[in-house]
Amino acid sequence: MRDPREQGVASAGGDAVSRIGSAFVSSVVAGAALGAVRATWSNIKITKAGGRASAFMQVLGVMGDYAMTFGSAGLAFASGDVIAESLRQKEDAFNGAYGAMGAGLVLGIRSGSIGFGLGAGAVGAAASLAVGASNGNVIRGPSGFGDGKIPTKKFLDN
Repeated sequence: MRDPREQGVASAGGDAVSRIGSAFVSSVVAGAALGAVRATWSNIKITKAGGRASAFMQVLGVMGDYAMTFGSAGLAFASGDVIAESLRQKEDAFNGAYGAMGAGLVLGIRSGSIGFGLGAGAVGAAASLAVGASNGNVIRGPSGFGDGKIPTKKFLDN
């Protein structure tokens, strides 16, 4: 990996461990939130034998399942990105594409279909390349919105 002192600061937002760790934690949190939504929308029955505690444990199980799936995919994405950057000695859009292929393979292993994983990785890699090629303009809002060119209006006087 490059020495961050050569460039003054690390341009990708920190060292490899913090990048991978933050990707893992944020993916776990997003997966748990999505798992909570999924559990809410599913039909979890409260039985007399288990009571509410049994239903709560089922919800926690769904949340944990989604959290670990998303966490492992985020971990694979960030690891692939960092490893590709380290091996290639370049910071470009292709590093994210390698990370997306790793995340897709994790999803393929989780779903039991390597074909699904390769397809998910290819779609993720294409999306990563599109965002990288446009310098992030693909995901921004319309021009004039939040770009600082339009003066802000003060609605309440202090």
